[in-house]
Amino acid sequence: MIMDALIGLVYNIFMFLFGGFEPLSFNVDSSVYEYIHDFVAFIFYVLPISGLKPMFSIIVSIIGFRIIVSLVKTIWQLLPIL
Repeated sequence: MIMDALIGLVYNIFMFLFGGFEPLSFNVDSSVYEYIHDFVAFIFYVLPISGLKPMFSIIVSIIGFRIIVSLVKTIWQLLPIL
């Protein structure tokens, strides 16, 4: 409720400053989501998820490890340690 009031206040100030003209309008055709949902449902139906879950976990953990190592190496190079 409080966030709605704050967002409404910011929106009203924005509309007052720009004379009531909305600079952006979003028209999203929601029929695209139906095709995406059908495609994902088909993939999950065909593929054995129980067999893919360990492979997905290993890939995500390797990527996470590489990101952590890269961050540590970058921070280590930025520190002025003698």
